[in-house]
Amino acid sequence: MGDRSIGDGESRHPEHDVEGADDGSRGPTHHAAIERETDPDDPRYRPLVPDDDPDAVPPPARPVMSDRTKPPVLRPLPPPRSIRTSRSLWLLSFVLGAVGVLLAFLSHGAVTTELTEVIGRLSPTYDESEVGAIVDVVYWASLAGMGVVVAVEAALLAFMMNRRGGARWLLLIALALQAGVVLMGSAFLAVGDLAVPVQLLLVGGFVVAFAAWVCSLAPSAHRWFRMKDEAQLATLD
Repeated sequence: MGDRSIGDGESRHPEHDVEGADDGSRGPTHHAAIERETDPDDPRYRPLVPDDDPDAVPPPARPVMSDRTKPPVLRPLPPPRSIRTSRSLWLLSFVLGAVGVLLAFLSHGAVTTELTEVIGRLSPTYDESEVGAIVDVVYWASLAGMGVVVAVEAALLAFMMNRRGGARWLLLIALALQAGVVLMGSAFLAVGDLAVPVQLLLVGGFVVAFAAWVCSLAPSAHRWFRMKDEAQLATLD
């Protein structure tokens, strides 16, 4: 009877036996695993700098993600003495040509009167209106030609100062055009009371311009055109 009652008790409540077995198998081991995962002594869960440890070494500072050092920039090379001399002579030639053109413009009345008489003697078959038209064309063409040549040479000089060596050969072509304009101006503009100053200014401007072009052919100028710009660090703002 006693053995049957024990057997009957076990058979009457099987679910309690299973639950007890489950609790017994999970209890100690399972709770130990949970305690290890939340254990404050675990290094994985410790703060970087413990609040209760004043002698603890703080973590290193976060590295800077940007660099304030500016990249190197190119510093243009200063022109040599030959190029500086060439630039000064070119500027002087522009001034001489401009003054010559200004004097010829201020003496417009005397120049046109003298040209009318000369062309009238050379072409007696032309009437006054035709002679006047020819005089106007010759006079204004001479002034405009001189102004255009000076403007072209000034633009080419700017290219040359930016280390464009090929501009020197374009300046040689401009010099050839200037020679023709100076001959034309000496024939048609250098007349009247201001004939000598105008002619000297126009011819002197051409001679100075040719000397300026020769200076740009110096060996130091060749080296300056061929060298590269120097690199240096940019200054901080």
